[in-house]
Amino acid sequence: MAVLPEGVVPTRVVVDLRTGIIESLDPTSLPIDESCLLFPGFIDIHVHAREFVKPPDQIADQIKKWELLCNKEVFLSAGHAAINGGVTCFAAMPNDPMPPDNERRYGQKAALAEQSQCPVILFAAITETSEPWADLPYKVYLDAEPSHVSFSDWKTLEEVIKRYRRRRLFFHAEDPEILRNNSGYSEHWKKRPPEAEVRAVENILNLTHKYDLLSHICHVSTESAVKLIGEYNNSSSTRVTCEVTPHHLFFSVDENGYLADGLRTDLPGFLLNCNPPIRSEGDRSSMIEALRSGTIQVLASDHAPHLLADKRLGAPGIPHLDTLGPFVGWLIKNCGFEPTRIAQILSEEPSNIMASNLQKKHGRIEKGYSASLTLLDFDKTTEVVTIDGHASNRKLFTRCGWSPFQNISLPAYVKLTVINGVSLDYGVDPQ
Repeated sequence: MAVLPEGVVPTRVVVDLRTGIIESLDPTSLPIDESCLLFPGFIDIHVHAREFVKPPDQIADQIKKWELLCNKEVFLSAGHAAINGGVTCFAAMPNDPMPPDNERRYGQKAALAEQSQCPVILFAAITETSEPWADLPYKVYLDAEPSHVSFSDWKTLEEVIKRYRRRRLFFHAEDPEILRNNSGYSEHWKKRPPEAEVRAVENILNLTHKYDLLSHICHVSTESAVKLIGEYNNSSSTRVTCEVTPHHLFFSVDENGYLADGLRTDLPGFLLNCNPPIRSEGDRSSMIEALRSGTIQVLASDHAPHLLADKRLGAPGIPHLDTLGPFVGWLIKNCGFEPTRIAQILSEEPSNIMASNLQKKHGRIEKGYSASLTLLDFDKTTEVVTIDGHASNRKLFTRCGWSPFQNISLPAYVKLTVINGVSLDYGVDPQ
């Protein structure tokens, strides 16, 4: 059963294997396994692959950082994890110790990305000295303290953004001042309160209007912020897009601890540290509805493959590439999402946002589009490898080796991932 724009239809998809393009869609009278749905290939527009260009041997501190980050993930392993999760293309974030904020560094990182068997779109970093040089996705980081790649005040950021009119800017939306004012709390989710996201979104929308930006807001997590984006889009001719992550849809937190899908979980709290943090059950419910309604346009993983040792020390971020496809089963079976809406949030909308960086048309099962496809089996559940190594039916290929969905059965299984007409089954070890 193929998920087409008009609905779920029994369809024979004919592919030109020389070009990797869909040649035709034909009605079929052959027996169809109705438990399996064929989606246009999933595109994940927010992934941290961790690998950056190896520094010269004489720069010892940079070499150490390079080794530590590559232990977490490289493009090769991220590509394996992506295909394992039904992802046919992903966009890699630029928060490297040597950020790709100019054409030379960007080109060096692009060469590394070619190791991935899953196609990669690279983000360029915006820094205090950077200038736009091509039609690329550019990432803006905001944080309490300045760094090689983040801004800690709006005045400095605005001076830089003036150079990026009509460019695609992707924002991490947390207000630096509010983060500094709340740094004394012990709980991670209190250090980064909802107000930080709301104020940041307000400022981003003002900058978007002032400098005619093509803005996208990453990993939204609060009802109030999403409402602001919706109101802006209702009155603006240029749409601001936004995304939500699996962890902000599935997990929530209150004074008594963390919940998974509304129920208390014994998952160690340090594993769920992320920026922005896990929010209240009310915010979680509103994120689900906003994604369903279209106020939030995209589902993106924000895959952050920190090792368990780093998580215990407070590293923020959660890995999701291996489980993005199975998570779709939860959206459909537990939250009532239609398959056509899944195709929009994981295929069509990401393809529209990244269209100028894709070599072929993506986002639909349609003649002339890339034969990049994701086949999910809804009669089979996915149990991932747990932290203690308990046996499961799905191996993880991310180097960090853990998932927030340990001991949770996700109600779908990635049966096949097809990239440009080439079928890849990562239910077994790709090596």
